[in-house]
Amino acid sequence: MNLTLSRTGAATLALLIGLSQVAGAADAPVVIDETRAVSSNERIELEVMRGEVIIRTGSDNTFRVSGTLDELAEGFELRSENGFTYFEVEMPRNVNSGGFRRAQESDLEFVVPAGSRISYAGVNAQVDIDGVTGGTQVNTVNGDITASNLTERVDLRTVNGDITARNIGGRIDLQTVNGEIRDSDSVGRAYYEAVNGEIEIDSAADEVEITVVNGSVQARLRGTSDLSVKSVNGDIDVVLTGISAPRISGSTVSGEITLSLPGDVDARFSLESHAGGNLVNNITDDDVVRARYGPARNLDFSTGQGRGTVDMSSVSGRLELRGN
Repeated sequence: MNLTLSRTGAATLALLIGLSQVAGAADAPVVIDETRAVSSNERIELEVMRGEVIIRTGSDNTFRVSGTLDELAEGFELRSENGFTYFEVEMPRNVNSGGFRRAQESDLEFVVPAGSRISYAGVNAQVDIDGVTGGTQVNTVNGDITASNLTERVDLRTVNGDITARNIGGRIDLQTVNGEIRDSDSVGRAYYEAVNGEIEIDSAADEVEITVVNGSVQARLRGTSDLSVKSVNGDIDVVLTGISAPRISGSTVSGEITLSLPGDVDARFSLESHAGGNLVNNITDDDVVRARYGPARNLDFSTGQGRGTVDMSSVSGRLELRGN
């Protein structure tokens, strides 16, 4: 009787061990390595909900994806035809938050033709993209974006994450809500926006627009001819070099805007404060004029032939002009 029970117990134990191994194998990340021949200007759409994504350019007209899928993934979809390639990591619709936290996320690398146009969407994802010249659009909710050597239209957006860009050009749009933007050596037309974060720019873009709500901006601009800066409670510090007749507009509610201009600046200046803010002129000896009634103040003067324009206003903030 005891022998029979022992054999039964051993069989049960072996079965449990086997099932455990099968379950463990099923939960292990799936390794993929897929390649497709594509066009040199392929339109490529990528959807990876979670994980780390690297996008690089190759030397030929090939699309390749390699790495491991999210442990919770139900598979992946890859289709490529008529100049369009689509890849998605297929995730279950309903997974509890604990399951998401415990499971290993996707870790994928994509190789694409340099001239392709990339569109990426994710939720909890870190994205690193380099070398794409046909246009790039990256959107993620929780995650950082690192971008280098991109041209054409460059659109990078995250909610809770940082954006770090280097040597990008074309029509540039960088936006974050609760994060920081770092951009160096950009050219073209650039728009930057942060709500609760910092923006640091070292750019040679011809046209620049900057919007910040409760953050701060440090911008070094070389040869920028058109500049627009806006803030609510944030502080903006701009140093502009390499151009004598820029067109500049700025506004703030209760923040500060400090504008440093070349010594040979040739422009008409018009600054105003509506509710008792400060206007500081360190370029000429022209004085601030107080309104006859009320707290408003104005500062109007010209340098050189007045070819450029500098128009700035505040409600109760501070506007300061400096010479480089």
